[in-house]
Amino acid sequence: MKKIALLVVSLVALTTVASAQGFGWGVKAGINVAGVTNAANGVGSMVGFTGGVFADYRFSDAFFLSADLLYSAQGCRYNSDNKVTTSYLNIPILANFNIWGNLAVKAGLQPGFLLGAAIRSGGEKESTTDPFHTVDLTIPVGISYEFPMGLILDARYGIGATNIWNFHEAGTSRNGVFTITAGYRF
Repeated sequence: MKKIALLVVSLVALTTVASAQGFGWGVKAGINVAGVTNAANGVGSMVGFTGGVFADYRFSDAFFLSADLLYSAQGCRYNSDNKVTTSYLNIPILANFNIWGNLAVKAGLQPGFLLGAAIRSGGEKESTTDPFHTVDLTIPVGISYEFPMGLILDARYGIGATNIWNFHEAGTSRNGVFTITAGYRF
């Protein structure tokens, strides 16, 4: 019991010291509207969940760097009832510029690591990652607002930079994901 109490006190102290030096962290959750760009006609978007944790370092009131660790449900619909669902572990690393008070614009790089995939064709579903590259690179750009009590609203669009398919016959398709999240910075 003493070890647990000591651990909790140490973590609180570390968080307090780190926050005073410009470090912060928090949690966030929201929705994705995901699709695949450069794909065949008839491809539509899907709505999915995203959520995870973030950390940032504030160099000044005007500039800070942030990194997230996010689960992201993505994919696309094609034809009438066929769909591709993918899940990624995304790690966006962003430069943030406060342009007016706590309103920030942001841009950076986001490596994503494929966690799972499924292809539903008609009534049959096949779980497979074979046709997909296991690493995806995206360029996220967005805007956020942080309220004084620590609530952060964030909107981003991830511009796919790499082909999602593992074979050339499928052509070149890239993830395109619009994300809206709400988070809390501790």
